[in-house]
Amino acid sequence: MFANVTGPSFIFWPVGCGDSTMIAISETENLQIDLNDCVMAQEDSNEKIPLVDELVAKLPKRNGKPYLSCFVLTHPDQDHIRGFADLLKRVTIGEIWHTPRVFREFHKELSDDAIAFKKEAKRRVAASIAAGGDPGAGHRVRIVGYDIVLTDDDYKGFPLTFFTTPGQWITTLDGADVAARFAAFVHAPFKDDSAEARNETSLALQITVGTQASPMSGLFFGDLSYPTLRRVVDETRNHGNDHALAWNVLLAPHHCSKKAMYEKVDGTDVLKQDILDDLEGAQRAGGCIVASSSAIPTSNSHGDNPPHAKAKNRYLEIVSGQFLCTGEHSTADNMRPVIFTVTAAGVTHVEGDYTLSEEAKKDLAAAVAAARGSNAPPVGKVGFGHE
Repeated sequence: MFANVTGPSFIFWPVGCGDSTMIAISETENLQIDLNDCVMAQEDSNEKIPLVDELVAKLPKRNGKPYLSCFVLTHPDQDHIRGFADLLKRVTIGEIWHTPRVFREFHKELSDDAIAFKKEAKRRVAASIAAGGDPGAGHRVRIVGYDIVLTDDDYKGFPLTFFTTPGQWITTLDGADVAARFAAFVHAPFKDDSAEARNETSLALQITVGTQASPMSGLFFGDLSYPTLRRVVDETRNHGNDHALAWNVLLAPHHCSKKAMYEKVDGTDVLKQDILDDLEGAQRAGGCIVASSSAIPTSNSHGDNPPHAKAKNRYLEIVSGQFLCTGEHSTADNMRPVIFTVTAAGVTHVEGDYTLSEEAKKDLAAAVAAARGSNAPPVGKVGFGHE
């Protein structure tokens, strides 16, 4: 099991306005959704954990090297992939999941980390084709969703076993059948979303861990906004998969953006109460909502990026348990992720302190010291991902 947790868990890392979620499944199986390793160390109140350092220190080891069963990229925005090149060098990643969109992006539109991910994904696609099936740990890849790119010569012969479309379940992970302890339902992207704005092609999942008798389900919608979320709910229900909308934990889309439940009409935000009602109706008893963002202000000015105060207020109206913000839960004096664990007794928010690894403490201290020596943040990050 990932260090500092006991039992199947969702771990929401404090990384500012970005997404980084660990799904701890068993003693040896962990899945990381997105990565935003960006400790800026501009001030003493910095609440962000040096994430790649933390993963290197606390992941289980295989053949003497930190081992991550699976890395999932929802979409290739920088705040979802920052630090991947560093992670790839320092950690063995058994399998990666991604949508085809990353293949169609021009290099000038991608960050260095997204380019590194694209290169690694294409290497794994080639390895899968050459193997005529499973290429083995460290080479596995799962493509999720349709795209015209899949008709290119480079993808001819790609094993359909590792191709998943919306409405399907994934119950294998890194070459193992994990149906007894893990299941992922793919909600999006849809086939006709492939040419849409990058956020609207986000990989959207329901992930369930634990046992059939005592499960914990989370909804992970990337950076989707209201129109696509509306379609996710409608398509899921129309195909009789209502149970794939159930949640104990909801990760607020796009870092607590108001676009999840508001649309602009003649320049005015109009509330779409229907999506809030649907989310509330799919909530299990004691459900919790997590905003992966910096501290949420009491109000916003026109044009502010997420997090949005009005989105938080709407979530507070529907949540039956807690609403937690990673950038408020973690402080400079008590750096910690938001952790939910499931046992036979049910789903629990782990309230205790989190022990940061010595590697992360050391690199964080070095970055803070560098920042204090100048009026500007450090140009080079110490031990973190590269931009």
